[in-house]
Amino acid sequence: MLPRIVVAGRPAMLAVLDAQGALLPGAEVEFLGGATVTTDATGRATFTAPAEAGVFVAQSGGARASASVVRPQEPPPDGVQVTESLQLISLHESFSVGGWGFRGEAEGTRAWLGEQPALVLAASPVALVVQPGPRTPPGATQLVIEAGGRSPGPVPITVVSLEVSAEKKQLAPKEKGKLTVMVNGSEQRLEVEVRNSSPNVVKLPEGAEVLRLKTSGGAQNAAGVVLEGRRTGDFSVSVRLIPPVAGSPDVEAARLKLLDARRVAPTNWWGRLEALIRRLENNPQEAPKVRTELEKMLAEKPPGELAKLLEAAWLILLKR
Repeated sequence: MLPRIVVAGRPAMLAVLDAQGALLPGAEVEFLGGATVTTDATGRATFTAPAEAGVFVAQSGGARASASVVRPQEPPPDGVQVTESLQLISLHESFSVGGWGFRGEAEGTRAWLGEQPALVLAASPVALVVQPGPRTPPGATQLVIEAGGRSPGPVPITVVSLEVSAEKKQLAPKEKGKLTVMVNGSEQRLEVEVRNSSPNVVKLPEGAEVLRLKTSGGAQNAAGVVLEGRRTGDFSVSVRLIPPVAGSPDVEAARLKLLDARRVAPTNWWGRLEALIRRLENNPQEAPKVRTELEKMLAEKPPGELAKLLEAAWLILLKR
């Protein structure tokens, strides 16, 4: 896990998580170009960002993460600032914070949600990735960031938790049962993503492996979906919060950049660009996969104007 943006030549911090989301000590991380670092006892590692602006890629155990490398700029005179943060977050998911004056070292920046400490997973002078503490109560609270002993004003934020319940733990073939997702901490209508982790045991409507639902809003803020059994056995379904639209990538803006890229690209690039454009048009939810493909294309050092347009599209889709 990397901060969304790192500053060229400045310290930054990454984290490695295992499949269950726990920090992984002693994990080797390789950077594009061959350099490596190993995570410490906390599952994090400090490194120096590349000296040149561009795209920075790290990988560990088959997983990849990327960040945008920007040139150093003069920080504002008032020191530490938080300029970008989601207004609504999930208790069980990390979230990004943008600003100025943060520290890239492991203990250089601290975070709280209300009175509960939060864990800074990844950091650079301009971006953080923060994990809410497990004891953070759902509901309206304030995000507080402290870097180098300095702290800007608190930022209003709402924390929600998602609880999943099923009418039955097992379903016989063709038997149907309801799955309910309950939201605690907000009466706002929210979008949640339901992912079927046991497609051989149960199926979602229309056989989808991933489904997005809108909650009802109100005091009993919930959403329901009907599962159908395929074979008898235990099943697993995961649920995550979809951030409000303001925190989502501008898929249309990225598509327009790719259209411009296709116009200037050599003919041997046309097919790949056309495929990415069609993916964004037909299924905007695949934006993260398109972003990954753009990382691979940028690593091939495309020529001149094409490289600028591909990087512009990648940066748009990097927003999260």
